[in-house]
Amino acid sequence: MKQIWRSGWLAVLLAISVAAGGCAPDADVSQPQVEGPVVPPAVEYAPKLQENRLVYDKDQPGSVVHLYITVTDDNLSAERPMTWAELNRIANENDNTVERKLNVIVQEGTDQGPQKGMFGYGTNEPNASITLRGKSSIKAMQKSYKIRLFDNAGYWRDQRTINLNKHVYDFSRLRNKLSFDYFKQLPDITSLRTQFVHLHVRDLTSGRAQAPFEDYGLYTQIEQPNKSFLRTHGLDPYGHLYKATNFEFFRYPDKLKMADDPTYDKQAFESVLEINGSHDHAKLLRMLDDVNDMTKDFDEVFDRHFDRDNFLTWMAANILMDNVDTMTQNFFLYSPLNAEKWYFLPWDYDAAFDFYGSPAGNPNERALWERGIHNYWGSVLANRFFKNPQNVEQLVAKVRQLRTIINPENSRRMIETYKPVVSAFVRREPDIRYLPGRVELYEQELERIIQMPVKNEQAFIASLQAPMPYYLADVEQANGTLTFRWGMSYDLQGDELTYRFQLAKEPSFARPLVDRDGLKGTSLVLNGIGKGRYFWRVTVKDAKGHVMTAFDKFFDENGNVYNGVRDFYVK
Repeated sequence: MKQIWRSGWLAVLLAISVAAGGCAPDADVSQPQVEGPVVPPAVEYAPKLQENRLVYDKDQPGSVVHLYITVTDDNLSAERPMTWAELNRIANENDNTVERKLNVIVQEGTDQGPQKGMFGYGTNEPNASITLRGKSSIKAMQKSYKIRLFDNAGYWRDQRTINLNKHVYDFSRLRNKLSFDYFKQLPDITSLRTQFVHLHVRDLTSGRAQAPFEDYGLYTQIEQPNKSFLRTHGLDPYGHLYKATNFEFFRYPDKLKMADDPTYDKQAFESVLEINGSHDHAKLLRMLDDVNDMTKDFDEVFDRHFDRDNFLTWMAANILMDNVDTMTQNFFLYSPLNAEKWYFLPWDYDAAFDFYGSPAGNPNERALWERGIHNYWGSVLANRFFKNPQNVEQLVAKVRQLRTIINPENSRRMIETYKPVVSAFVRREPDIRYLPGRVELYEQELERIIQMPVKNEQAFIASLQAPMPYYLADVEQANGTLTFRWGMSYDLQGDELTYRFQLAKEPSFARPLVDRDGLKGTSLVLNGIGKGRYFWRVTVKDAKGHVMTAFDKFFDENGNVYNGVRDFYVK
């Protein structure tokens, strides 16, 4: 659930803000343009995002289904033999390759076992493959899984991909479900079908021919956004669908290319955006060209390529649900085939509702900028959009509008529906063994989640007064001289900004070696610094005393985080 930070973004952000003077409107900075044929605008047959919400009619939020997974012994004689135990020992995302999968039999049933008349009953041969899913969660003892049904297996609830999320870091085990049940109620955005699942696994790769089904506890199944999702939700199955992997709306010319480009590299492309729909990237690249063209009026660009209500709804929902892990990932971009507009679709909300303040979180890890507009300031799209004060006012209005839906009363009603299922599982094996918090605090955590929308709205409004975050650049070393540079901050109210530079031998800055306050520029030169490892940081303050740190984060060998800090070595 960690975000990916890139200090290399600094150069591009400097291009966006260099003429802003810290508080001016969007800068008019010339950028090299990509030449190409003039493309006539597509016919807008779907100017507003409207999904078919009948797809949720059969949902039963307080129910649990039983899925039975049999890991078949044919995996032992496969081209790449592997056991269930070996799959579950994977703890590094880089080791979780496409080859690391197993054949399985998937069946639905009751608490007594697979049930006649239900999915997969009587199946004796594999009807699916199973892999691990997740990034940070792959390190956990309890894994999350992705099941892909074979073509001849048919569909389970109109789906061929079954995501089973353990939400191992979520003490409540219901943040994701609560969030997507809220999205079902919000206009101008889509949701995803979710279902509590009791998972049972029989491992025939263990060498035990009569291996029983073992209890793997509670999971949350969540629908996979793909062509089937688009079709069943009344959207265009032939449209464009990208999952943000590490995406801040820059142009990425070395990675994002047309599929027929001789230098096209799909793996490089998907390091930024995972392709889940059409492989014709022309429309995406047109949008990114315009978004990164500093000579164009940005509101015109935005309204040509995006729907305001959809974007503002996505932003406001993230603010009220407090899902900060949506800066560069955990969202999809969708566009119908014959339309120019792009729409934000939500994905992965197990870090919502103040995860940092939960028993599994650490409040000290949360940076000052991980709130509201500040959280998205590293994105070219948000950076340029919110330099227009009217757009900020529209977001505030949208937050207040959605608070009539996302509120303690509705949260309590939905959580009371889930609690009979979830509360029982977190209090018994195997889930209680790995629960990230003392079970006697469970009810207290649910009550804290219930009250979060009010606190999140208040914190968002207060955050608008603070200056915007920025990046610290690599330290330049030449002939004993050290040059420190950082990005220019920005203040929504146009307040005068000053910077404080500090240099120290430890990331806590308990004993700073250099402390310069009141700086007006965005660079500093030092001489005579001896060899060794150093830490530096820059904070910005406006005329009213509101302070902000840089985007950067430093993690020490014990996993402690120091916000706004970078380290470097003097050779």
